[in-house]
Amino acid sequence: MRESVDCAVLVLPGQENWMRSFIDLHAGHLSGITLHAVDLGDARYGGLGRASAGSLRDAALALRRFDVCLMPVTPLTLGWTRLALANALGSLHTPVLGLARDLQAAGLQDLLGLGMRDFLRDPATDDDLKVRLRQCTWTRGTAQRTPVADLTTSTANVEEAESVPQRSRLTADEPFRAAKARIVTEFERRYLKTMLRHHQGNISKAARAADKNRRAFWQLMRKHEIAAEPFRSAN
Repeated sequence: MRESVDCAVLVLPGQENWMRSFIDLHAGHLSGITLHAVDLGDARYGGLGRASAGSLRDAALALRRFDVCLMPVTPLTLGWTRLALANALGSLHTPVLGLARDLQAAGLQDLLGLGMRDFLRDPATDDDLKVRLRQCTWTRGTAQRTPVADLTTSTANVEEAESVPQRSRLTADEPFRAAKARIVTEFERRYLKTMLRHHQGNISKAARAADKNRRAFWQLMRKHEIAAEPFRSAN
């Protein structure tokens, strides 16, 4: 595990107050992780005074000095985020962790296929943020892996993350429907496990947190053959 991690907190127009408040809240509480505000409209990062769909690609070289990027995502910026990640494919080698606010899980699914390594929801605890940021740094310089979104903050799970098998990339010869189905399936399984682990196997609480009907949540568990009992006994 890296002893020191430099994280670029990407700042988009209209999100300045949110991101600076986020940095103020977590700075100094992340045990060796330093948060740096990075305005994608800043000329130092290739910007032209505003964040365009090519800003992330243009900033790719400057962002190499950071170990990981934290990218805020809201309903208003979801479309821009898709375009920015798509334009940066092949250019951006610094892993990206999404910070989601007021978004349903379905709205984040395709971001995972566009290069985002993982995401967490705002507000986030110091421990959850620390684990997710460090997890992203472990995959830097390797073939892109599908995000490991079902980690908790325990030491056992941090060690377990290092043994998670590498996933295949999106390839030009994979049909759209097959690629989408694979990504959605992987996402659903990790998301269900995350919610069940966080709520100690309580299906009702996990369903409420996921903003889903309990029956619909249970049906997803059944579809992916995920039982609640292991998450109860593990706590």
